[in-house]
Amino acid sequence: MNKKTIYVASIISLSLTTALAGCSESKPSAGTASGDASKAKKTVSLSMYDRGNIPPDVGTIENNLWTKWIQEKTNMNITFSPVPRGESVQKFNTLFASGSAPNLIQEYDGVFRNQLYNQKQIMPIDDMINKYSTVYKEQLTKFPLLKKLGMKEDGKLYEFGRVLGYVPYHYVLVREDWLKKLNLKAPETTEDLYQIAKAFANQDPDGNGKKDTYGLNLSTTNPGNDLWVDYIFQNTTWILQDGKWVKDWDRLKEATEFKKKLFDEGIIDKDFLTDKNGKKAQQDFVQGKTGIYGTGGGIRGFYSSAYETLKKNVPDAKLIVIPLPKSSFGQFTPPFNPPVQMTSVVNTDTKDQEGVMKLVDFLSSPEMIKASYFGQEGVHYKIENGKETIINADKNKKEVDWLSDLRMLGGQYLYNEFDTQIKSFDTSKPMEKEFVDLMNDMYKINITKDRPLANITLGSYMPQLPSDMDFINKTLNDTTNPIKDLYNKAIVSGSGYSVEQADQEAKSLWKKSDGDKLEKWYQDWYSKNKDQLVTPKDLLDMNFK
Repeated sequence: MNKKTIYVASIISLSLTTALAGCSESKPSAGTASGDASKAKKTVSLSMYDRGNIPPDVGTIENNLWTKWIQEKTNMNITFSPVPRGESVQKFNTLFASGSAPNLIQEYDGVFRNQLYNQKQIMPIDDMINKYSTVYKEQLTKFPLLKKLGMKEDGKLYEFGRVLGYVPYHYVLVREDWLKKLNLKAPETTEDLYQIAKAFANQDPDGNGKKDTYGLNLSTTNPGNDLWVDYIFQNTTWILQDGKWVKDWDRLKEATEFKKKLFDEGIIDKDFLTDKNGKKAQQDFVQGKTGIYGTGGGIRGFYSSAYETLKKNVPDAKLIVIPLPKSSFGQFTPPFNPPVQMTSVVNTDTKDQEGVMKLVDFLSSPEMIKASYFGQEGVHYKIENGKETIINADKNKKEVDWLSDLRMLGGQYLYNEFDTQIKSFDTSKPMEKEFVDLMNDMYKINITKDRPLANITLGSYMPQLPSDMDFINKTLNDTTNPIKDLYNKAIVSGSGYSVEQADQEAKSLWKKSDGDKLEKWYQDWYSKNKDQLVTPKDLLDMNFK
């Protein structure tokens, strides 16, 4: 990490030194603009999300201290086109219909970007990259996944993106102090998981003389409730089997049988299905009532909402992170946040491709990425012990903290979200040091080539479904889908409704709802386009050093 910091600092130091010479207390200065001042400035336009979060005295989304800085740095006339974040697709459709859509469209919605491609409203970008790019061209070479994800079925590149790095999202924590008290070892298999969870629920690990503890949680603060247990069994709807993309039923059935066993024996909270947002499960955990806790999300948020409270309520609580235990289907690692994300396309009406590429290169540059996180050195932050230290938190909140949408392109891995959150902790404080060590262990366990990914690929890299198939998929595979409801019914119904009954009814419902057509579509896509699939190898072979 120190080498990364030194490398990035060396890249930006020369350009920022000049820039800082003209800085005032509240307004960044661009310094000497790049390019020949004698040439006419290029004119380009790009969209910017308007989230309504810019302080009025700083400006508007289309005219503020940073839009001016970018124009001066690039020596271009840039029109920033505001797009309401919650209504972006509607706004873009209106802009395209009126012929006023900007040159560079920045939009997270991949379905919409694909729609623009199908409607021939965006252009291939291969030539402009080859002719005019330096920064983005280098990133394409270093991270081939940028090219693989940006390419459409005609074999041409249409989308720009950003490289985020690895950010683990799901993890399993175990009360190590309970393991020691009951003379147990961390679970390595599903049988171990069952036996240890049973002991945690029945053997009074908190020593209060009451049977008021749970072995593990099935509801979580992440959507999908019991996903972490499903990943153990590779119960992820789709698998690759004998060279084919197929709907799996065996893993779903075995995962359900395991959950039912936990439910029937009182090892889990019997109200887990009504705990839709996982708040009850989190409350049990922070009160020291849960021995094995599957959770996820941002680590800073987890620290403030759960870990800190647990340590205050139960000062002697000690946690460890474990890999997902091994099931009869193998041992897997849970999915993580996408390390590469496509975000931007170019309007077919664009005349000045060189200008657009110049803008993309600047927005993709280490200088821009660092500025979007920390502002400018000497104005918003200073370097202390190799670490960016904010000079005035209120100033940064006002002038910098809303800049996330200026890093929709480029090498955000230079300031990976996981690393940034880790660096925000004060390791001179014992509790924060203990938590940082725990999360670093979690990273090593969950970002690994030692165990295959539970899913075929990450969710956002799944093949883009046509509208008719997307309708079937949402009907059958949404988190509130009727298939899942049948298996949940089996979990909580005792002997009144068996897993076997749920399995039979689910398969019947799948056929009646055209699930077989969806499966055939995926099989056909895979047989024709398997080289386009983002594989776990693609995901884990990237070098972010």
